[in-house]
Order: sequence, then C-alpha cells, then structure tokens
Amino acid sequence: MGVFAWRNLLTRPMRTLLALIGLSIPILGVLGLFSLSDGLRNMVGDTLSQIEGVIVLRENTPSPVASTLSTSVVDKIRKVPGVRAVAPEVWGIAPNVEGQGMLMRSVGGLMTKGAGSIWDQPVISGQDIPSHKGLKSAVFPRALKERGEGRFLDERDLGRPNIVISRKIARNFPNAEGSPRKVGDHLRIGDEDCEIVGLYETGSMLLDVVIVMDVETARKILKMPKETVSSIYVEAETPPGYQAVCAAIEASEPGVSARSMNEVQANFGMLMGQVDKVLMLVVSLALLVGIVGIVNTMLMSTTERFVEFGVLRTNGWSQGNVLGLVTLESAYLGLLAGVVGCLLAWIGTVVANQFLGGGLRLGVSPFSLVLGLGLSVATGVLGGLYPAWRAARMAPMEAIRVGSH
Repeated sequence: MGVFAWRNLLTRPMRTLLALIGLSIPILGVLGLFSLSDGLRNMVGDTLSQIEGVIVLRENTPSPVASTLSTSVVDKIRKVPGVRAVAPEVWGIAPNVEGQGMLMRSVGGLMTKGAGSIWDQPVISGQDIPSHKGLKSAVFPRALKERGEGRFLDERDLGRPNIVISRKIARNFPNAEGSPRKVGDHLRIGDEDCEIVGLYETGSMLLDVVIVMDVETARKILKMPKETVSSIYVEAETPPGYQAVCAAIEASEPGVSARSMNEVQANFGMLMGQVDKVLMLVVSLALLVGIVGIVNTMLMSTTERFVEFGVLRTNGWSQGNVLGLVTLESAYLGLLAGVVGCLLAWIGTVVANQFLGGGLRLGVSPFSLVLGLGLSVATGVLGGLYPAWRAARMAPMEAIRVGSH
C-alpha cells in the first residue's frame, strides 16, 4: 500500500508540488521563529554570563539607562554586611556622535557611513574610576585585556575626556580616511572632543555599544546632576552569597532593586516564555493554513479517483484499506513538506549567520528538526482525514457511477 500511495503522488506532480510548497512554508516559518527565539536566549545568556556582580537600580526600572539614584545610596550599600566592593555608575544614551544622532543612524544607513541602525546606538557608561579599580569581575577591563588594545581607564583619566570604546564602535564611526578608529584617535561625543585610550571587544551586541569614560565626563556630556548616579555595581565577599546580599541591600534602602545576573536571566527566561506562547499562536495559524491546503489537494485528488476506489472496493478492498491509502498519501505529502521546510530552514540560518554578529547566532537544533517533521506529518494526516473518510464511505458501484460522470 505504501508503494501504491507513493506512486499516486508522483502521477500528479504539479498538484503534489503546489501542496508541498503550501505546507513547507509554514514549517519553514515555525523553525525560523524558534531558531530566532533560541538565538536570543543564547545571546542574552552568554552576555549575562560575563557579568558576575549585582546591579542596584531604582525600583521598577528596566535598565541602568532609565534609572536614577542619589549618591547617598552608595555609602549605605558599602555598610551592608557581605559587600566587598561598591562602584557607582552613570548611564545614558549617547547624544550625537561625530554629528550623527539616533534618528540619522536609523534611517536605512543612508545618512551614515557605518553606523548601521538604531540597534547600534552608542550608550555612555560613566564609571567612578577609583571604585571600579577594586572590582574583580568588571566586564570591560577583562574584554580589553583578552581581545582589545590600549589601556583601560585609570587615575590619569579622572575629569578628562578620555574614553574606551569597542571595536564595533570604532568601525561604525570611521576616521576621515574611512578606517576604523584606533587608540590615540579622537571621537566627538556631543560637544566633547574625546580621546580613545583603549579598545575592547566582548562579542555581544548588547555590550559592544558602550562607551566607557570617567563619571564626571559622563555627567557633563549627559547633563546629569553631580549628586545622582544611574546604578551601582556591587561585588559580594563570596559569590554564593549574592542572593543574601541582594536581600540585605533592598532591606537597607527602600525604593531600590538589587539584581543578580541569575535573577536577570530568570526574568528574561520568563519573558521569552511569553514570547514563545505568541510564537505558538502564530505557528498554529500557519499550520492551519497548511491543513487547509492539504485538505484541498486531497479532496481534488480523491474526487478524480472515485472510479479507482470503486474498482478497488469491488476487488476486495475494505473501507479501512481506502481510508489508509488516502491517509498514507497525505502523510507522505506532509513528510516531504517537512523535509523541504527543514532543509530551507537550515540553509536560511546558515545564510543569515553570515550577516549577523554581536553574539546572535541562529541554528536549527536536532529537536527543532524532529519537531518540524512531526508537525508536518501530523498536519498532513489531519488534512487527509476528511478526504479519506469521504472516499472510503462510498459504496463501490456508487463510486464508479459518480466518478464516471
């Protein structure tokens, strides 16, 4: 019966091809969406794994850029038991860089040479240099030491417009010759002419947009009051004690939120869980379209073959045999569509990864492939049930009579 069902599909190549296209596209969409979801999870996980301390923000703020704290909070946190180091920071969206503002960078790249898109918008991180020198888990000094060049900020940079930028920013804002900026070059940020003293590279698109400078220089560029900070980076005396330190900080200072990276990652996982639910809704609609296509194809196929089914029934085939034949044909159709959809998804991720960077990598996992094939076969079977039932329920002579007209 399996060979018979396969031959029936091959005798109608154009209809089979159209059905394959109609179902393989939803399968491609399913795998593509989940590949993007997994890629975002991995990118954020890799980024957060580079940050080991606790970040203290104003309560109910999503990021340091939106947070404002009084400098008096810094001294209170230093007195919390279990705290080893406290480093205040000022964060903000960078004003125009080399005369290019956020709007200019977001208009299709037509107004800039290399500033890409709004996702490349530089962010200023103003650091209290003496406090940050005592940190053991600071991300940017480690990234500069491992894969960068130049030096990181020290006491020589206090109050001076010296900056450390990523290689990505150096490429996005090339010099007059069109080459990436290098150590010793200058970069105008707002009204301030800044000298580049170091280049770092973390490999994360979430971190490689940060321009690091002295906190006073950052306040001047961002026009922030001297008595405010955006966030406070805290290291515990023993890393396993981070949860206890977070609780102690929040208890000592109402109105602040102390977040370890494990907590941030858990919150992001919950957010992505909600995103996955939306993706499942989209997937369901796409598969519904595929089922409709399979039903249409198999209905047309069975209608044309009523005589064939009548002859088979007169030669001893049961209703179950006819039902199984048509259902097997639709299952084959679903399997073929699944193979095509999985192949297109794999090729698509390989091509897309050539243009993606910043730690975002797409991929089709073995589980996704099995899921795609399973969904496509299930969709094919479901789409073929009604046409199979319709073909099987007709009496042999009735099928021959209807099919001959």
